[in-house]
Amino acid sequence: MTTVIAELRSARLRSNDVEGVAPDLVPIFREYERELAEGGFTDWPGTLAVATDAIAGVDRHRVVGLPILFLDVQISTEAELALVAALTGAAPAMLATIPSADTNTLERFRDRLGFRIENLDLFAGGAAGGKVAGALARLQRHLFNEHEKPSEIEASNEIEIFSAPGEGRECVEIARRVLALARDGVSFDRIAVLLRSPDVYRSHLAEAFSRSEIPVHFARGALRPDPVGRAFFALLECAAEGLSAGKFAEYLSLGQVPDAVTDGAPPEAPPRGDLWVAPDAEVVPGLLTDPGGNSAIFPAERVAETSSPDAPVREGQLRAPRRWEQLLVDSAVIGGRDRWRRRLDGLANDLRRRLVDLDRQDEMQVAAISRELDDLAAFSSYALPLIDELDSLPTAAPWREWLDRLGVLAARSLKRPHRVLAVLAELEPMASVGPVGLREVLAVLQNLLLEAAEPPLSQRYGRLFVGPIEAARGLSFDAVFVPGLAEKMFPSKIVEEPILLDAVRERISADLVTNQARLDRERLTLSLAAGAAEQRIFFSYPRIDLDQARSRVPSFYALEAVRSAEGRLPDFGELARRAETAAASRLGWPAPRDPSAAIDDAEHDLAIIDDLMNRPEGGAGGARYLLTANPHLARALRSRYQRWSRGWTVSDGLLSSSTEVRAVMVKHALSARSYSPTTLQSFSRCPYSFFIHAIHGIAPRDIPIAIDDLDPLQRGSLIHDVQFELFARLTSEGLLPVRPGNLERARLLLEEVITEVASRHEDDLAPAIDQVWKNAVAAIRADLREWLRRMSEDTSGFVPRHFELSFGLPHWRAPDRDADRRSVPEAVGLDCGIQLRGSIDLVERHSSGLFRVIDHKTGKCVGANDLVIEGGRSLQPVLYALAAEKLFAGEGEVSEGRLYFCTSAGQFSEQVVALDERARNAAVEVATAIGQAIERPFLPAAPSEGQCESCDYRAVCGPYEELRSARKPQGDLELLQGLRAWK
Repeated sequence: MTTVIAELRSARLRSNDVEGVAPDLVPIFREYERELAEGGFTDWPGTLAVATDAIAGVDRHRVVGLPILFLDVQISTEAELALVAALTGAAPAMLATIPSADTNTLERFRDRLGFRIENLDLFAGGAAGGKVAGALARLQRHLFNEHEKPSEIEASNEIEIFSAPGEGRECVEIARRVLALARDGVSFDRIAVLLRSPDVYRSHLAEAFSRSEIPVHFARGALRPDPVGRAFFALLECAAEGLSAGKFAEYLSLGQVPDAVTDGAPPEAPPRGDLWVAPDAEVVPGLLTDPGGNSAIFPAERVAETSSPDAPVREGQLRAPRRWEQLLVDSAVIGGRDRWRRRLDGLANDLRRRLVDLDRQDEMQVAAISRELDDLAAFSSYALPLIDELDSLPTAAPWREWLDRLGVLAARSLKRPHRVLAVLAELEPMASVGPVGLREVLAVLQNLLLEAAEPPLSQRYGRLFVGPIEAARGLSFDAVFVPGLAEKMFPSKIVEEPILLDAVRERISADLVTNQARLDRERLTLSLAAGAAEQRIFFSYPRIDLDQARSRVPSFYALEAVRSAEGRLPDFGELARRAETAAASRLGWPAPRDPSAAIDDAEHDLAIIDDLMNRPEGGAGGARYLLTANPHLARALRSRYQRWSRGWTVSDGLLSSSTEVRAVMVKHALSARSYSPTTLQSFSRCPYSFFIHAIHGIAPRDIPIAIDDLDPLQRGSLIHDVQFELFARLTSEGLLPVRPGNLERARLLLEEVITEVASRHEDDLAPAIDQVWKNAVAAIRADLREWLRRMSEDTSGFVPRHFELSFGLPHWRAPDRDADRRSVPEAVGLDCGIQLRGSIDLVERHSSGLFRVIDHKTGKCVGANDLVIEGGRSLQPVLYALAAEKLFAGEGEVSEGRLYFCTSAGQFSEQVVALDERARNAAVEVATAIGQAIERPFLPAAPSEGQCESCDYRAVCGPYEELRSARKPQGDLELLQGLRAWK
């Protein structure tokens, strides 16, 4: 709408002039004029009118009245014509140069201003009508000339047409040809890249010229993504989308978070009067750097990077920046102020519960969860005050209130808010407008915030010229590149203006633009580009649309260029083949075939490698220079070679036998420190996984669980809590063992315990979706009812005696949950040499004095019932039974260890391992294999079959360790293979 009104005003029309033809437009037009008058504003047509009036005024500028040269100046509107007429009338002499293709400007100078026109093409072609010989001269003479048919000639290098797969690779090919021209002696400032679509090509050209180290002058400046503006815009989008967690995560990811105050909250904004800064320049949206350095309002101390590891914000990001997104995913915030607080509190409570339950899980998660709790506390302290600030933004308000509130928000949420405050200051004239909603505010701010403009350099010489084609008026270059000559790109698709159709425009004024005028402009644009070249011109287009994954064809302007230069009209297929063969750019290999044509080191190296790979003899040694050029690549290649070699090397894991390594590993001997069965089980799966996990203490990466299901750890924790409290109540009421006679009373107690425990967990965890939580609790309730019924039918004579019997876990108890009274803080030393720690879910005793150990599982049962240690992958039954034997020494014998899968997922099955001589020998085998591997040390990446598919550390080793280890000497794995052979 504003474009249409500006066009009408440029034609020197007012609202009264269109009233009879477009009455629907008149109220908006008049309101626009009223706003300009009342606010003291002006637009570009108004600026031209002021300048025209100033020329005729008494106090004229000193240049008015001097001889004037108009160098390729275009006159496209009546407002521009009026200004030129005023200057012409005041000048004693006037000369204008006009491209012959710009017929509209020519007609205005001749018919409206009375100028005499001299056609210099007649002199260039020869006064006697001689023929134009060169292809470039023929192009400039015959382009879109329907009255003169050029004679046919052979193609020459004055005009080249090439294509590339995508705009990015097209710009790389342009850089390649620029370097070739420079090698031939053409200076950079005699080369130009003229753009029909600057927004599409500007960033690609900047990258290509940066890679090739070509100095560039962007005629209209360069637009760069502004991280400060993008961060602030993402924060406003967060508010607009109901406090979206995704948009808040985007804000955090841009690294513009200011230093927090002592309590971890965002800093308070300065007083309102101190927030004002000078507005951005009117010509460019903003600058990436602040011309005045650090503001007095936001001194250097405010943006100093905090070095303390405990600071909530470091280097413009919340602490542990790689984990904040994970925190948002884990907490399932989604949106809404109350939900933010509830879910973050729920995640904190869940992490604390997981710390309590780690005696059943992997003990190496302790440090990771503790760090995550610290990060969550810092995240909550910073994020929640900002969420409150966003939630308090008005639904609708005048721009004055919006500017005040957004200024405060920018000062609190951005490390360097100067440019955002400058943009807001630029909008001060809109203060009285409104009320407007947040969506309208976002629409106004989007283009101002997301990108910042770098103004063009004052001196273009010595640099390659890049700009829109219109910027080349009055300029000439030895070589010109014109990219984007593809369908719907150049020329662009021509459509009528829907607000003011062509038929209505013709009735209003002949000076308004119609489709025919738009077509003439497109043709003029190509003619200007061709006219700027003196020696060579390069046309190019992207033959593949990478965004849409479809092919592109050259536009008919490319056909016209060939016709006018060579005198014949090729078809589209011929031209596409000609353009494709002119450039060696390939989609699958981003490098030329000739290394000397590379624009940077990366292309050169890829070209060398491509040549070596295609040689029949293999080209051994041809790329050895890479090893000296890049020490990191050399180390990586040597390591990979060693990993694929036939022998065991230090690249295969911990295989060093040096004195220093042995001294470190002594501290990790089975007799020197305690291990849990879960940790020891990882050795059989892969010794290197055991090393990373148990020795290095690197916790595996947590995989987010979909919020439409209950986290398995939360499910297991709830079931174990219910079982622990139920056994305690059954004991206090004398209902153990549970038999059919007291089953009904035990069921009532079970229902009470489930209700209490589930309610406590719900309060602590704040489930993301209530219905998911209710469904999960209902499923758990059904499983525990069946578990209790089956327990009442147990006729073995064993009676539950000890619950949550822990050993070697002195600090892993929750304040509100006690372990069994027989628990001990020290690890249990087994006869096989293992110092064991852990927690036994249930110990039962028979009237004969026998004990049996039970570990409850809430997942699926994957092993057979007749296994002892399952190749070292299931150690809990044997090791827990041996630990119980030590704990109850002198009180009775331990007969067996059992894994009881107490849910429907495990089909209420059990795996029973008798504590006999075979089980004791298996424990010795485990201790021997692991103990010697630690002592040597020999902990290679040697996974069992299929283990890499589910390994937590696959990102460390890659997916091929099973293949690599199979190539190595298997004699060194004798103990490991012997352990895996155990059933």
